[in-house]
Amino acid sequence: MKEKDPISELQNAIRQLWKDYGKRNTIKGIHTEIEIEPKYFLNGKLNPEISDLMISVFLSKSTIEDVNNGKITIKKQSIIINDKQGRPIAEIKKQSMIREFTSRLGI
Repeated sequence: MKEKDPISELQNAIRQLWKDYGKRNTIKGIHTEIEIEPKYFLNGKLNPEISDLMISVFLSKSTIEDVNNGKITIKKQSIIINDKQGRPIAEIKKQSMIREFTSRLGI
């Protein structure tokens, strides 16, 4: 059985994330319909639009328990996502995401 390339698996996971949660752009013709997908990587880095989507989906599925358990740390100007050992792995400074998350949790 052929093993999948890790990069291909990552791209497939990102493609599915985009289909499930992204802004779908469709061009409709008389006999054709084309869906536009963003480039997932730009110059070897994750497309900022994709990373914003990943973070917003993660935050939308997070609960107050995640904050209480230390998975998420809320500061005045940022939200920090921590790994299982409590080490920071991502910092969100986008104020719109911070406001949306804190208001959803009532913080």
